[in-house]
Amino acid sequence: MARNSTSEEGLGSSSRPRDVGQAFRRYFVTGLATLFPVTVTAWLTWKIFQIADGLLGNAFNLQIPGLGLVITVLVILLVGVLSVHFFGRLLFRTIEMGLGRLPFVRKIYPPVKQLAQFLFSEESRKATFRRVVLIQYPRPGAYSIAFVTNETKTVAMGKPQTLLTCLIPNPPSPFTGPIIFIPEEDVVPLELTVEDAVKFIISGGVVAAPLNASKRSS
Repeated sequence: MARNSTSEEGLGSSSRPRDVGQAFRRYFVTGLATLFPVTVTAWLTWKIFQIADGLLGNAFNLQIPGLGLVITVLVILLVGVLSVHFFGRLLFRTIEMGLGRLPFVRKIYPPVKQLAQFLFSEESRKATFRRVVLIQYPRPGAYSIAFVTNETKTVAMGKPQTLLTCLIPNPPSPFTGPIIFIPEEDVVPLELTVEDAVKFIISGGVVAAPLNASKRSS
């Protein structure tokens, strides 16, 4: 009996480093997913501040404390104002078309833009992903997280029914993957929020995501 208890203690002690490592990785990836948009925003703001401060200093030979910060805020406000008006949208669309012709940039810019819109625009989040569901994919008995993006009423199968348009994301990007049409009764609505599902996908499943069925499915 003493030998068995000793072996059990050995197994328990050997599993502790593994648990600590898994916890470290989970918390690290969660922190990274949380800090990423904040860090990118802070870095871009700081770069604009440096450029504005340098241009003013070189042009007018003036060093006014805080002036670069004021110019940075004004530039961001100006971009926001332009982006909601016709000529501003036309200007930015032209710039995007130019970026889309660059071989390297065109592979990076679209997903970065989608991620930024998703993170900073509540309307974009609601328009892009309505809710999170669980579906049987790629085979019966195997389940995948999917985002419901639309609903379609059809009689293509011989009787009227509602099909959900679902995007099955391919990690680490939550915005790309196969699109399937599936009957509404064949999906399991989840309590998982879209934001938590995105973190789960970006982390490759490292960030824990409780897959609790929504009350709507009962």
